[in-house]
Amino acid sequence: MSFKMTKTAVAVSAALLTLSAGSALASEPSLGDGPIRIVMPYGAGGSTDITARIIAANAAEHCGSRIDVVSMPGAGGMEGLQFVADAEPNGHTILMADYSATITQTLTEDTPWEVEDWVPVVHLTDWKPTVYAKADHAIQSIEDWIELAEAEPNSLVFGHADPLSLVHLPLVLLELETGIQNVHLPTTGGGETRTMILGGHIDLGMTLPPSIVSNVNNGEVTAIGVFADERSDVLPDVPTFKEAGYDVSFEAPLLVYTFSSVAESIQQELSECIMTGLESDTAQAMGRQASAGLENVQGLESAQAVYRDTTERVREVLAAIGEG
Repeated sequence: MSFKMTKTAVAVSAALLTLSAGSALASEPSLGDGPIRIVMPYGAGGSTDITARIIAANAAEHCGSRIDVVSMPGAGGMEGLQFVADAEPNGHTILMADYSATITQTLTEDTPWEVEDWVPVVHLTDWKPTVYAKADHAIQSIEDWIELAEAEPNSLVFGHADPLSLVHLPLVLLELETGIQNVHLPTTGGGETRTMILGGHIDLGMTLPPSIVSNVNNGEVTAIGVFADERSDVLPDVPTFKEAGYDVSFEAPLLVYTFSSVAESIQQELSECIMTGLESDTAQAMGRQASAGLENVQGLESAQAVYRDTTERVREVLAAIGEG
């Protein structure tokens, strides 16, 4: 038996096929195939690297692609940012950084991009810059430091990573607040700073709590103060500088960014799949073990609001110290 289709039936069938094809295309992830690279403008092994690897281990299945972590610390981090900016705008090359790279260096150096060219899609956590000294050093508290620095200006050597970074700007703010003077010694990063502290080569250093929690717990160093509104969950016994009477707080949001050329739909998809991965029990357990602070990860809207606020704060600080 054969059936003859009328012109109307043919037209309806064609329309349904077209609609079906369109629906299939619309349902495909806009990210497409191929690995996603999280680029960090820092060396491997630090707190940011650990957090990136937690994302890679838990968000890949939700983003539909393998996630690789790439460390590019060259040229003070600018190599990594350039790599992301030059990548195909398909969401497969993203940046993970604090404000030092995307805001401070952009405002103080001649870069081919503006602050607004970096679009945060996930707000992972807020780093709390922490000052520490060797456990047998004369300085074992904020009060010890201020008293000695006032009595002997420029006698204390303070080690920190990149100038005007999240582990340097709070020191500058405290010096403006108190009038104390320290010798600033830039290092290659938190690892070198810690080595110099433990070796007794410098007096003080600044880092992030997860980087020194084991050294604090085993009695090698003393964390003396945190530049934040509230104490660190990682080092709950360490007071904030505000508690000591100094109105200096400068937390650093850790953000995942795309470059502005990436479509908004892809930005949203990245935000959602990364957040979904980090909400899993496995990711949360890994975060707790690494003291990564991933209990309250926020999405695109919150990340962009935090970025705008941080940009204004950094602009104000740079203007106050004559930079930028």
